[in-house]
Amino acid sequence: MAGKEVLSDSELEALMETVAEGEAESGVGAQGAYRLFDFSAQRQSPLEDYPALHQVHEKLVSQLAVELKSLFRGALEVEGVEPEVVKLGDAQAAFPELVALNLIQSAPMMGNSLIFVAGDTLSSLVNLYFGGPTGGTAFKSARASLTPTERRVNDLVVERFLVSLAMAWRETVKLTPESVKFETNPDFLHLGAGSSQQVVFHYVLRSHDWEGSLKWLVPIKAFEPIKVQLGQVKAEAADARQEQPKWESHLRKELLTVDVEVSGQIECHAMNLAQLLSLRQGSIIPLESPTEVMLLVEGEPFCNGEYGAMSGKKSVKIKGLARGGE
Repeated sequence: MAGKEVLSDSELEALMETVAEGEAESGVGAQGAYRLFDFSAQRQSPLEDYPALHQVHEKLVSQLAVELKSLFRGALEVEGVEPEVVKLGDAQAAFPELVALNLIQSAPMMGNSLIFVAGDTLSSLVNLYFGGPTGGTAFKSARASLTPTERRVNDLVVERFLVSLAMAWRETVKLTPESVKFETNPDFLHLGAGSSQQVVFHYVLRSHDWEGSLKWLVPIKAFEPIKVQLGQVKAEAADARQEQPKWESHLRKELLTVDVEVSGQIECHAMNLAQLLSLRQGSIIPLESPTEVMLLVEGEPFCNGEYGAMSGKKSVKIKGLARGGE
């Protein structure tokens, strides 16, 4: 641009006049406000130093899905979100008011990392675990602490996460994850400086129309002892992942539309063979009106309920799952 006139003198004079008259913005706020430009953000992402992280993250998503489906009897789906790097202060600011914070160690990774689950998510998981509707409870906004049952479900979920973590990482690094501390107040954990970089691994939990989440917060410096292993991507694993058919999720969605035969066992009446042979058209078998009803799916006990009526029709109110057959 040297030696080349961008604007003539008359054009410059006209521009300055419009600025002075308020017809054009000068680029400076009315109160002298300005915004700093972060040149360091133009650097490559720190995750580019650890390409294998994406592979183990995908494996962890698959393994966690298996573990949580087992825990919640197949009623839960797990989807992974691309890992991102954030500052610890920003991550803490995003914590919900009611949250389960689980500090863990995963040697040979350095230091501690954090698994956190929102209280609303735990409330819905409790209902899912016991066969109730998802979506939490009506009084959740007024609560100041987790219930003992939510705490127990949190422990079960974290336990399955640690199992999944060890299995998903074993081909890259053999981790020995273990729980260190549980808290609901982040101020009691002393996680470090707010400016420290953290990697957020996000796992979305879904059940029908409900959606919750579980997140794993790991300091970027925790990967230093295993930097060499995480810097190596196994081509065989990548090729196998590309060739693997994506039929499982489609099959699961289609299974939800399959019709099954549901019947209610109202009452059982015992009779001997002679009575059975004496039955004729018009014979009457006395049955007492029941209070408890067993609901059968394809002939197998599924849940029990209370016999009654709704909207003028005989119906069964579900009271609980038939766990005896599990």
